[in-house]
Amino acid sequence: MLGALVGQEIDRSLDRVDELHAQHVREYNRVGETTRWVNPDEGSQVTMTPTQTYQTSSGEYCRALQTDVIVGRNREQAYGTACRQPDGSWRIVN
Repeated sequence: MLGALVGQEIDRSLDRVDELHAQHVREYNRVGETTRWVNPDEGSQVTMTPTQTYQTSSGEYCRALQTDVIVGRNREQAYGTACRQPDGSWRIVN
């Protein structure tokens, strides 16, 4: 539960630049492949790594992700899952 809440807080703190990077990671990174980026507007450093890819019983493709966000001296880490929607976008499910 706490991981989901922290993940929601991280998602709220990410802006459009971060979302474009995250979308790319969800779509293209292999499991275990880490992508790092810096958002100069927010002053944040983000690291995102897919940890699992799977298909649900309803046919959705989902990815479990580990995300680290550093803003100033504060670091937050979250684990969550995103599932690909029919339009190609990714919906955060937890």
